[in-house]
Amino acid sequence: MELDITKLMEQAKTLQSQFENTQKKLESIVSTGSAGADMVSVTVNGLHKLLSVHISDELLQPNNKKMLEDLIVAAVNNAIKNAAETSKTEVEKITGGFPGFPNFANFA
Repeated sequence: MELDITKLMEQAKTLQSQFENTQKKLESIVSTGSAGADMVSVTVNGLHKLLSVHISDELLQPNNKKMLEDLIVAAVNNAIKNAAETSKTEVEKITGGFPGFPNFANFA
């Protein structure tokens, strides 16, 4: 079997273009995470960039500081987990779940 370098380079360019397009798509995908029965919710994009935080008015009391901090952490982690799942799905569309292919779900 002969290796066609030109064809291989074309495939590499196509793959690079697909990854760039996927990265742009991930930037526009929004995932939300929440905690404390939706008292805290956060939104991140597919690149795991934090876009917004919503805090219920009832949590904005001085005696709720520690609980609020914990809920923010939980909500952010939940949103990042959701975004990671979406990112993985989008990258698998390119790689076709190719077993020897590196995990590019966090390539951003």
